[in-house]
Amino acid sequence: MKDLYYRSPVGGPRVFAAWILALGSQSGAYVIRSNRTQEVLYVGESHTERLASTIRRHFHKWDDSPDRKHFTYSPHHVEVAVRITPPGSAVGAQNNLIRRLKPRDNTNGYGEQEPF
Repeated sequence: MKDLYYRSPVGGPRVFAAWILALGSQSGAYVIRSNRTQEVLYVGESHTERLASTIRRHFHKWDDSPDRKHFTYSPHHVEVAVRITPPGSAVGAQNNLIRRLKPRDNTNGYGEQEPF
């Protein structure tokens, strides 16, 4: 499996890094980890060609459903790695990363890892 390349999501005060913005309308999986401890916090995916906005929403409060738990992180305390995939492979890439990295916050709200 290819190694992951982690980078800061910020490009300046209140500005996302150019590399995140350049993801535009791609699909793939992403990893968010602590930039202090390197602990993997969360693995997610976008299979709808909205990878940039899917990653960015983890840095703002969001609530689209009372049944779903969302994780918000300080962009100054994390780094992000991305694996670009075709839309149909994003979920599989996410699941492989969850199995491999065992992220702290990928739970279904009951203390168990999300199904894969």
